[in-house]
Amino acid sequence: MSDEKRLRKGRLSRLFFGVVGIYGVFVMLALILRLTVGEQWQVVSRLNNALHLLIMPALILLPLCLFARRFRLALLMLPACVTFVTVYGIMFIPRSVSVSEDAQKISLLTYNLQAEQDLLDPMVQNIRDAQADIVALQEMSGAAAERFEAEFADSYPYRALHPEPNGAYHGRGILSRYPIIEDYAWPVEYPIPVRLQRAEIDINGTPLTLYNMHAPPQYPLFNGPYDVQPRKQQIADLLRMAGEDEGAVILLGDFNTTDLDENYVRITAQFRDTFREVGWGLGFTNPDWWHDNPRRGPSFIPMYHRIDYVFHNDSLQAVQARVWPSSGGSDHRPLVVVLALREAA
Repeated sequence: MSDEKRLRKGRLSRLFFGVVGIYGVFVMLALILRLTVGEQWQVVSRLNNALHLLIMPALILLPLCLFARRFRLALLMLPACVTFVTVYGIMFIPRSVSVSEDAQKISLLTYNLQAEQDLLDPMVQNIRDAQADIVALQEMSGAAAERFEAEFADSYPYRALHPEPNGAYHGRGILSRYPIIEDYAWPVEYPIPVRLQRAEIDINGTPLTLYNMHAPPQYPLFNGPYDVQPRKQQIADLLRMAGEDEGAVILLGDFNTTDLDENYVRITAQFRDTFREVGWGLGFTNPDWWHDNPRRGPSFIPMYHRIDYVFHNDSLQAVQARVWPSSGGSDHRPLVVVLALREAA
């Protein structure tokens, strides 16, 4: 190798590892701020939305730094790698679930419809193919509600649909094969409608309380300022209400929250994340831009957020969880889970 090529290679190597060093310092500062300051700083709340993506490169850069004998840089990569393994490692480990053959199992599907009003056939097909016992819907338009009433009159004889005529993004509903004993959808606003629905469902004599939640994004009025407080407050109210319920309780829907967000920590302090218990992989559900009708970004960009969840309390046991392979035209993919009712002590 000529001296000129060797010199050029050395410069490129120094430049590359210089950028790696800057990345390592940035990620370490982000992690420190997350632990010490929290989301009271807007910059931390913004970083939390993408922190899972920010730490992923370290998984490749750590062995690369070790191979190049850049041990100080390797130490900078270590906090990001430890964070990733701690948070997501269990989701890549095969897990076996032991459930009694006599246990009552319930399959559920949560599905954000992106307020679709016209191209409903693929969404209807998704619901039909999933064959879930209970379907929770968010962003349900009036047209979708009318279609579901007609399509699923036989397969889902119990329905509680609450479309919003003047705001399809706030519509929500439940389709059920089991009797819906009580149903209520909150009309309260602060500063956007509380997109929350509570239903009591009779599972062969066992009561099940289900909260169908669509938490607000960071932009509560869509064109308003960045603000995480409405979501934080609504999730706090949800946890307070659900904490007063007895027996089997499920929270499901679009929480607009990643699993590195502070809200996720609050939820999982009281409830179990079904996908984390029995799902496989990162479980990304959003954004799906592969269809023409929801396209807001390039179709080649893969999904990169897990914001659709099913949470359950200790009266239920996680059995299965998977992200549905098609969005049906929404920007969200449905999440399908199976839970088993535990026998009362």
